[in-house]
Amino acid sequence: MQAELSPGPEGAADWNAVLQSEILDPLGMKNTTYSAAAMTASANHAVGHRYTVDGSVEAAIDPFPYEGDGAGDINSNIEDMAKWVSLQLANGALDGRQIVSPANLVYTRTPKVAISDKAFYALGWVVQQTPNGDIVFHSGITNGFAAIVALQPDRNLGVIVLSNQSGFGMTGEVLGLWTLDRLLGNPMVDRGAIALAGAKARYADELKQFARPADPQPSPPLAPLAGNFANPAFGKAALHMDGGTATLEFAATGAKLRLDPWNGAVYTATLAPEEKFAATVANLGPLPIAFAQFQNDKDGKPNTLRLTLSDGQAYDFKRD
Repeated sequence: MQAELSPGPEGAADWNAVLQSEILDPLGMKNTTYSAAAMTASANHAVGHRYTVDGSVEAAIDPFPYEGDGAGDINSNIEDMAKWVSLQLANGALDGRQIVSPANLVYTRTPKVAISDKAFYALGWVVQQTPNGDIVFHSGITNGFAAIVALQPDRNLGVIVLSNQSGFGMTGEVLGLWTLDRLLGNPMVDRGAIALAGAKARYADELKQFARPADPQPSPPLAPLAGNFANPAFGKAALHMDGGTATLEFAATGAKLRLDPWNGAVYTATLAPEEKFAATVANLGPLPIAFAQFQNDKDGKPNTLRLTLSDGQAYDFKRD
């Protein structure tokens, strides 16, 4: 980070306090909040929906985006977001007041990591080359909602899409980038059709991935393998029997994964719809989220429990 970037207010209670004092108040974003309670208290708030292959269904309000602060806890509307975009396009000024220095804004849009030969990640922004000019955008998704803010500073263009539909290839991103393509005169690309085809293909792949083999091998009992485990990313977890069901419970969050026989020593892991995870499970749908398998150490003892998510990312939990 450049030395000229100033720290937030000393003694601020949390990230949201800095957001309020440094961004929302100076820009007059009076209808922008950062809690589920504040959103639902609004008389004119949107109800989220999620994509399924059978059509969109209403999405339960998920508490987890609000635990991530800047990673997804801001509720806003078009009027307020227009002030944020105006600030971006006016080199950090709004209504004649300089709120952010032009140098700092340029730094946030300076590419840091290559995504492809035409796209780069900066500080919270994606910078992407198009046939008729570079665009700067950030898109995001939470259960039931999707959004994008996209800029073409050279032409003083800004696009905002706030959508109460998630799961369909990031609906906000599809609409936002399509709109910028039209404004810039880029070649026509049916981004919606591409995203819908991708969503259907991903769902079909997950159904196939977790479908139990027609003639599965018998699964060994998990009760003798119960105990305490730990992973550097997830922290401590305990495998125990809950009635006749094996459950892996995470100490930090209270999340529980139910382990069900799949094929031999491989089990599926499904998030249990308990307490604060009820909305998350409802929005995820009925499919498991991972495979679980014990692996033996050099002494032949099953002291590693490997969780492999549907995208192939694996996490090893060592017996504690």
